[in-house]
Amino acid sequence: MYKVPNRPALIGLGLMALVGASACSPPADQAETANTVKEAMGKVSYKCNAPDNATKTKVTVTALPIVSNGAIYAGIDKGFFEKHGLDVSISNVSTVPAAIAAVQGGSTDFAFTGNIAIFQAADQGIPLTIASSFAGIAPKYWEKMQAGVPGFTREVTALLVAPNSAIKTPGDLTGKTVAIADSKGQAELMTRTVIKNHGGDPDSVKFTVMNFSDAINALMAGKVDAAYSAEPAMTTAEQAGYRIISWPTVETLQEGPTSSIVASSQFVIDHPETTARFNCAMREVNAFANGNPDTIRAVTAREQKVDPATLAKATVPYFYEELDVNGIKRYHDLAKDFGFITSDLDVESIAIPQALPQ
Repeated sequence: MYKVPNRPALIGLGLMALVGASACSPPADQAETANTVKEAMGKVSYKCNAPDNATKTKVTVTALPIVSNGAIYAGIDKGFFEKHGLDVSISNVSTVPAAIAAVQGGSTDFAFTGNIAIFQAADQGIPLTIASSFAGIAPKYWEKMQAGVPGFTREVTALLVAPNSAIKTPGDLTGKTVAIADSKGQAELMTRTVIKNHGGDPDSVKFTVMNFSDAINALMAGKVDAAYSAEPAMTTAEQAGYRIISWPTVETLQEGPTSSIVASSQFVIDHPETTARFNCAMREVNAFANGNPDTIRAVTAREQKVDPATLAKATVPYFYEELDVNGIKRYHDLAKDFGFITSDLDVESIAIPQALPQ
């Protein structure tokens, strides 16, 4: 049996691992913090269409070793950050909770995170602010996937079973064991949703948490009945005959952003112009990434130190230049419906005004 190389989990892990499983209402001063952020950002005169790099500000970004984060490296290569007066360095961690801990602790200025972790942070009163929208599912993706439109037949996450498994749909996972990349995070939420939508009982499923590579290895060893995985681990499994029974993220959300770049709210309040410049650069990064998926694959392979052929056909997500407010609200409402968060959050209030549609 082929063993998939061990790699860190590739998408947002639930924040519960960082802040604990119990949820509570956000504190009363959360609205005050949001207003202070809005006030600070409202005083910034810097405009994206009038770039200025007369002075350079060093900023740090914490990311995960995944395809979408290759866009940030490409942005450095192409000079988008330098154009806006930023000298960016990137450090990698293996999980979203680690990235958020870095932001919260002040060891990094900005960090990649899955949006569900942002909701959970706000739910727990952790003051994070979205500095830029990032990767997700392209508009009308699910509709095009259902129609078999070329380029829309695959997605970056998949739910897989063994070649000879009697499991045909996610609904058949009732009472089974499923490997997922997180607890109370994006992977579990997407998997629970597709099981329920196919007539199954997600509460009867035994979820076991492991990274994407280990999930595939456990599936191949017969230790789990299904595995939630992503590129490149899932491609390796497909090549060995393992079957995809769902593209859970796109099947659940259909379209919209699934990740963002965040900063601590205090950083934004203290450094509003730097945050605005970063947002301008990220808008250009995201636009470039959408038009150059091969570059994103190549840069990711370079930074992960893997053979470019491994990622040659990897699905590159869609990158949102500005926050898709309706899309992120749908994601928030789903998380609340499944009890992953308890509060009704104003998602626009946890983003800088410059990240919103202009």
